[in-house]
Parts: sequence; structure tokens; C-alpha cells
Amino acid sequence: MRRAFTALILAAALVAFTLSSAVPSEGLKTVIAFDAGHRQSPKGLELLADMTRAYYRVLIVSTDEDLARIPNTTLALFNEVRKGGLNDFNLRDVDVLLIGQPEALPSPEEVEAIKRWFNQPNRALWIAGDSDYPAQGSEKAQQFMNMVLEALGSSIRIDYVSAEDLTENCGGAVYRVAGTVDPSPEVKFLAEGLQHYRVLFHGPGALYVISGGKPVNPVKQPELKPKNVYIVARTSENSRVVENQPAEKGGLPPVYYDPLDDKVNKGPFPLMLIEVFPNNRVIVASSETMYGGYQHMIITEYYRKPLDGPRFAQNLLTYLVSTVSQPIVVTQTLTQTITQTTTKVETKVETLTTTLTEQVGVSTSIAVIIAIIALIIGILAAYILRR
Repeated sequence: MRRAFTALILAAALVAFTLSSAVPSEGLKTVIAFDAGHRQSPKGLELLADMTRAYYRVLIVSTDEDLARIPNTTLALFNEVRKGGLNDFNLRDVDVLLIGQPEALPSPEEVEAIKRWFNQPNRALWIAGDSDYPAQGSEKAQQFMNMVLEALGSSIRIDYVSAEDLTENCGGAVYRVAGTVDPSPEVKFLAEGLQHYRVLFHGPGALYVISGGKPVNPVKQPELKPKNVYIVARTSENSRVVENQPAEKGGLPPVYYDPLDDKVNKGPFPLMLIEVFPNNRVIVASSETMYGGYQHMIITEYYRKPLDGPRFAQNLLTYLVSTVSQPIVVTQTLTQTITQTTTKVETKVETLTTTLTEQVGVSTSIAVIIAIIALIIGILAAYILRR
């Protein structure tokens, strides 16, 4: 009898522990993770964290050294801090992952973890690069971005150059690009509510796409871009590419936008692209950053140039959350064999709408209530058995 009593108590305790340790504690809330584990500056993190208060906000760092760079007021805006970098455990329940301009390369293990994460349904990645201007001493932001995009099967790349705009800039400096928000028709809602249709890309790189095995400027050659890639922002026609870190100075050579090639070195150039994948997965690739860097894009004015940074970022975040919240549409081919005088095989195609997103937790209050009930039931049952 004592064994039965002990077993019931242990079972009740196990139920209580399982329910109370469910993550995230908010249960069904979308989980947005911000990478701060690759020497990113914390500039703008507080703005994006504040924009996403309706969701469960996770900050991912590699070490305590990363945390030391982030003000306590910014850390307080996150629901959770996870150490150890971009690994399977830290990405386990993440729906939307933001990687601002990194200043250190990812490890091969991190790239594989991001790939495993993104290969699951309902995933959104917003990743930002930089130009080849040697402010950070290297072209690691572009390398990081290309490593991840290639691993995820994306057709988007960022070149090892800088894009400059002679007319659409802030304060007359050609590297302070006021990017034109000019979305493809499929994503035109990203421009809703904008007043100026300009967003700061401070010292951006230049994006391109791989189409038919060759690099293509999708702004100038839209007929050649992959159908699942959409333009979000670009430079003006009065723009050019320059190389600030040529090979003789230790830089990487341009892959496509050779400043010496008149066929490709004149704008407009893509500054932000979206690539849509099956099962509600999407990548936003940006040639400059939404947080970190010298100056992020979430601002309303720069050198007296009016901008739409906050509203634009909010539109993008809303789109990403909406994407990962959609149900999965599964098309099944059903083969049915019907035996009559002869055997007839009919094939029917049915579209089933379902969601593959699992609830990874329940709210803390509900978990506590259920745990208490489980304990009471266990104790009562044990008491009856002892009698």
C-alpha cells in the first residue's frame, strides 16, 4: 500500500513539474529572438524590443561579455536571456529570428542550427549585412550573411562592395543612403502608412540574386529574378558601387558588382529583398541593419532628411509575425483502388488546411492550477488506498 501511495505522489509531482516548466510561459505567444552574440552594438535593440511587447522576446548571447555591452534598461525589455549562441536549444521555440549586423562570424555549428531551425514550418528570419567600409575592420557582416543564406537554400546574396547614392542621401554624404521603399506588388503592404518612402541605410552593401546559376540585379532585371523573391527597398537611379576594401588591402573581391564594369556598377541596386519559401517560411535580407552598426534604420530623421524608419520596421515585424502565424496548407494525393468487374484506380487531389505548429507550453497561471489539482487528486487517491 505504501508503494502505491508513493507512486501516486511521484506521478502527481511529475505532472506538476512538467506543466510548470513549459516554455515559453506565455504559451501561444509568438517568440521573437534577437541575436546579440556576434559582437553587435546594442543600438536600436531597445526600440525593436519595445515594438514587439505583444510577443515573447528572447535575447540570445554567446557569453557574459556580450551581456556586458548591453545596458540594463535594454535587458529589462526582454522576457528571457539565453546564453550559448545560436544553437538548437536556444532556437527551440523561436518563430522569428532577427540577426542585426554581426561583427564576428558564426561557427559552423551555429549555421547548421539555423538551418535546422529554418527547415521547420512557420519560420521567419530577418538578417542584416553591411558595406565593405572598414569601420569594423573586415567584411564579416557580408560573410556571415552569405554563409547563412547559402545554407538555407536562399538565392539572395550580398556583394563585397558599398552602395552609394548621389541624390537620395542624408546631409549630402553619398554613403548615408536614404533607401527608397518601393515594394513589389506582392508585398506592397510594407509601404502602408509611410509618409516619405525613405529609410536610412547607413553605408549599405548591395544585394543580388542567383538566377539560373548567375548573379542578377533584380531591380534592373526583374524578369530574371526568381518568382519567390520580392523587392522591398532600393537605391535611386543615381547610385553607384565602390570598393573600399580591395584585395590588395585584405578585402574580398566583388562577386558581381565590379566598380570597373560599366554594365553593372550603376544603380538602382536592391537594398532589401524578401524570399518566400513553402510552409510559411520567409527571409528578409537587408544590406544594412535594423539594430547595431554605426546607425540603425529605426529613425525618423537623419541630417534633416525625413525618414519612415519606425513605421517601416513595424510593418516588417507585423508581416513576419503574420507569416509564422498562418496555418500550413498541405496538398495530399490520395490513391483509391475500387474493385468492380475490372479494377479501376482513381487519383484524387485534396487540399487540407492544417497547422503543424505545436503548442509548446501553457500559461503559468493555468499550469499552476492544473498542478495543484493533480497533487490533490494524487493525495486523495493515496488516502483511499491506505484505508
